[in-house]
Amino acid sequence: MKHVIHVHQQKLKKGEPAIIDRTYKGSTHLTRVQIHGPCEIIHSLTPDHCGARIWIETDGPVTHVANNWEDA
Repeated sequence: MKHVIHVHQQKLKKGEPAIIDRTYKGSTHLTRVQIHGPCEIIHSLTPDHCGARIWIETDGPVTHVANNWEDA
C-alpha cells in the first residue's frame, strides 16, 4: 500500500500532532511513525493537492508509533 507522509504546518504551529500519513484509506495525524523499507523524499515546485511541497513516499509498511504526546 502506498503511503504519503508529510507535515501539516498549521497543526505544527498549534502544537497538535502534525505528521500526516495518507493512504487510499484516508489520513492519520501522528506524532511519530516508523517507515520499514525503502522510501523516497520528494521536494516539488508544484505542491500536491493538500499544499505540501516536501513529502515522503513509500510502498513499504509504516508503523503508527504514536498519535498523541503521551505516547511519543
